[in-house]
Parts: sequence; structure tokens; C-alpha cells
Amino acid sequence: MTPDAPPDLPFAKMSGGGNDFILLDERRAAAGQEGPELARALCRRARSVGADGLILVRPSRGADLAMVYLNADGSRAFCGNGALCTARWAHKEAGLPPDLSLETDAGILSLCVRGDRVEMQVPSPGDWREGIALAPAGLEGEGIHLNTGCPHLVVLGSSLLDDGAFAAAAPILRRHPDLGAAGANVDFVAVEDPHRLALRTFERGVEGETLASGTGCLAAALAAASRALVVSPVTCLPRGGQALTVRFRGQGPALANISLEGEARLIYTGLVGPGAFAAG
Repeated sequence: MTPDAPPDLPFAKMSGGGNDFILLDERRAAAGQEGPELARALCRRARSVGADGLILVRPSRGADLAMVYLNADGSRAFCGNGALCTARWAHKEAGLPPDLSLETDAGILSLCVRGDRVEMQVPSPGDWREGIALAPAGLEGEGIHLNTGCPHLVVLGSSLLDDGAFAAAAPILRRHPDLGAAGANVDFVAVEDPHRLALRTFERGVEGETLASGTGCLAAALAAASRALVVSPVTCLPRGGQALTVRFRGQGPALANISLEGEARLIYTGLVGPGAFAAG
């Protein structure tokens, strides 16, 4: 056990769109450890609570709440499904109204909670770059890079890669030489019809495939719209099988009125014991 491990730490376990999260309420007091240390300790599957990432809820001067998101490896990022879950928790557990604002690493966002569905308004994507060659991973064609709160490299096709091809190509593209030292998340996308996409996502910070990515669904839908392959609304079906809906106006980089909608569930609440922080 680490010397400063909290003896009993209240938490909520959330699930959204196929991602799972540990949520800690730090509005009144911090948890007693730095966020990255908490994320690395608590997100370990089979040895601790286990999750894709850690959400820290804090006070905000400019919004109803602030959300800090940390991947399982402790790296900080923005998480679309994490934001949906935070809004659901804020309405259900913290007594906030269904229409609320959330301060995030992607800016202050507006969200609306309707039962277990949450819709979030998001800004237009940034750092849009066409023509990212897929040759480093042994694939033909070019991908599209865009930032929907965090960077994504979108690879559009008519079908998804099988497990072997995904495992071989995704880690290479995640660190594509044209994307700088930080690299990007990678989304392999199959266009099923003008209103439906399927996708597989390899995430930075997790360094592997996750069952879903809210920002990945946004990137996939907007990239496909830029090539006139889909029109709004777009249902995105990630690997986990829980659909998310992307709505927008326009095409290409000139997109507006963008939103992400998905399910957000409160799975359980409890207390983390010292054993969750034990080494090994």
C-alpha cells in the first residue's frame, strides 16, 4: 500500500457508450493523492476497481462543474463519454438541473440529461488535416486527422479490419510520423449507410482497443461527412455495441451545431479500500 493511500475513498462507477469510469467527487476535498497516481492505481483491472479512466469532479468558476479526465495510465485528456457520464452523475447524484454546463479540457460545454441519455454540444473540430498516408502501417490510401477534443486519425473504408490486421496496424498509426510525438487515437471506420457507421478505436493512454470512444465517434462521423459519405444524424456503433448519435450541420472542416448523444449509466457507488492501492 502506498503510504498516503486514503483509508476509505467514496467513488461512483459509471458506464457510457461502452467505456467505464471511476468518478471521484473533489468539490469539497481532494482524494489525498495526485490525479495520475490515483488513475494508475484505481484503473487497474483485476487488481483494483478497474476502468478505462478516472473522472475528477471539481468546482468551477465558469460552469456548473469542472471535469478532469485521466486515462488509465495517468495521462490527461478529454473524454466525450466521460463528459456524458459526468453530466448524468451531476443530475442524478449531485442534484444539478438536467441542463448544465461542464468545464473540460475541450472548453466549457453544454449538456442536457434526459433520463439515461445525455446530449452534449461540442465545438467544431480543430487541426483538420487530409492526406495522412497509411503506408507506414502497410495499408493503402490516406487518413483524415482532426481534433474533436483530442486528436484522432480516421481511416474510412467499407468494412472493419479483422483482429489481426487491427492489432498490426493500429499501434503504428497511433504514432504516425506525421502526427508528432504525441500521436493520435486511431479509428477504423466502416460506412454501412448514409446514417450509420461501425468503428474500432485504438486509444492513446490505454494503448489498446477500447469498446468505445465518444470523441472517436465524433471524428468518424465528421470525417465521413467531409467526404459526403454520411448525412446527419449519424448512428455510430463502436466495438462495445452501444450506439452513439452524432448530429451536425455542414460538411468538411466547416461544420457547426455539432452534438454527441449517448447513454450514461450509474452502475454503483462505494468505498475504495486501501487494498486498491497495493502494489503488484
